[in-house]
Amino acid sequence: LFEGERQLFGITDAMTRGQSERLAMLSVEAFETTSIKPKDLTHIGVTLGPGSFTGLRIGLSFAKGLAAGVGIKLKGAGTLEALAQHGDLLKASRMAVVNGGRGQIYVQRVAGEQTFTPEILDQNDEAGLIAFAAAHPTDILTGPAAVLISHYWPQAEMFAQDWPELKTLARLTLTDTAYDDLTPLYMREADAIASTRGIITLESTGS
Repeated sequence: LFEGERQLFGITDAMTRGQSERLAMLSVEAFETTSIKPKDLTHIGVTLGPGSFTGLRIGLSFAKGLAAGVGIKLKGAGTLEALAQHGDLLKASRMAVVNGGRGQIYVQRVAGEQTFTPEILDQNDEAGLIAFAAAHPTDILTGPAAVLISHYWPQAEMFAQDWPELKTLARLTLTDTAYDDLTPLYMREADAIASTRGIITLESTGS
C-alpha cells in the first residue's frame, strides 16, 4: 500500500503453493495494519508475467475482483519490465532475466528511453547466447536468473533482485506506460491443455 511514493505497508512472501489462500490474508493484513479501507484506494496494480501459469491466474483474478469490488480501474505491468525499471537502474542500459524453465531464459532489454520486447533465450544454445551477447551489450544484469547467463556478459554489473521492488510496481501503476490490457504475458504454451475428446453427458430418460 502506497500513498504517493511513501510505502504504508509492504510484504513479500516467497511461496510455491497456497498463494490463493495467502494472498487474501495478506491484503486483509495490509488494510488492518494501516487502517486504510478498500474504498479509499485510487489505483490497483498487478504484474502480468512472465511467470507461472497458476501464479499469474491467481494474482490477476484476485486483483480483478478487488478492483471490481471497489469500483476502480486495474493497471498491469510486465514482470521483466518492472525488474528493469528499478529506481537505481534508470540511467543504465540493463537487461532483466527470469528462468522460464525447460532450459528457457526470458529476458527484456532497456536502453535509455527504449524498452525492447521480451525475448526467449535457449540456455543450452551456447553459440546462440554468445551471438546474442555480442549483439546486445549491457551495463547491468538483474533478475532472479541473471546468474545463469552472466558469464556471457563478463563486463556487466550484477544487480540482485529476486522479484520486482514494490516501490517500482507502485510507480509503474501510476504511469502512462501501465497496461490497460490485462492479458497475462505467457512466453510459451501451457503444460496442460484442454482435452479434445468428446464429453459424455448423462441425461434423464424419465420413468
